[in-house]
Amino acid sequence: MTATQLLLEPASFPVLVEHPARYSDLDPSRRIGRDALVRWFEDARVAVERDAFGGDLDTRLRGEMRLLLAAVRVDVLAPLRVTGRYRIGLGVTAVGTTSFTYVYAVFAGDECVATGESVSVHATADGPAPLPDAVRTALDGLRVAGEPSPRSDRDLVVREAYPFRLDVRTRFGDLDTNRHVNNVALAGWYLDALAELHLDVLGYPTGGPLDGLQPSSLTVQYLAEVHYPGIHQLRVGVLELDEETVTYACGLFDGPRCIGLARATGAHHARGGDGGPVELAAALEPFRMRAI
Repeated sequence: MTATQLLLEPASFPVLVEHPARYSDLDPSRRIGRDALVRWFEDARVAVERDAFGGDLDTRLRGEMRLLLAAVRVDVLAPLRVTGRYRIGLGVTAVGTTSFTYVYAVFAGDECVATGESVSVHATADGPAPLPDAVRTALDGLRVAGEPSPRSDRDLVVREAYPFRLDVRTRFGDLDTNRHVNNVALAGWYLDALAELHLDVLGYPTGGPLDGLQPSSLTVQYLAEVHYPGIHQLRVGVLELDEETVTYACGLFDGPRCIGLARATGAHHARGGDGGPVELAAALEPFRMRAI
């Protein structure tokens, strides 16, 4: 159980941010998408940083503070619908020399419907830099109990280990204020890659893959900045298959260099368009990660 999943009550968090659900947050399943939740976490994070230690846009543009996202995770516990009213709980579980870890929970009323975690790094032009004392003091006021989740995907950086490939082109509209592709767009790339794999094993049905195949858990690690313009390789492989779920690994590559990683877990079976069951475990076997 992760640190966030231990904090399933609104009162467990020092900050609760009201967040509306928008029609544009919906994915094809008519529920709030995983990439939309990454954006919700960003909205809450930026609002808290602005109020807690002046981490607003003007401060960042003047170069007085540069916080880069190193990793983000989303776990969906129950369907999120556009008609709901939501609150995002936010707290800090760890503060290091140059980085700190947030945990999140999304509440519909008092029910926790999603959790998450992210790691932010304070950086200068020369790389990671010590957190300013004022920031460290403000973060201490947001502390909650818990330990950050382990990050164990660093061994998945070999391009040839992934059996499934697609190419992605960066778009100008994906750039953030740091002039590189923003974290929400990158999360969407990994979800697109999984959808492409599902299309492949399903025989490319019109309308895209089945709703039930979407991952319930997505973890993204940002290893390097993704620049515009550029064309990158997105690679996907299957890490684990059990009776109910499949765990995928994804790698984003600039040539042979790995610049991003993701891990996702979801069901390998779903209801088909005719209402009957569709089982993909056997079809996913050929896409297991290769030993290199």
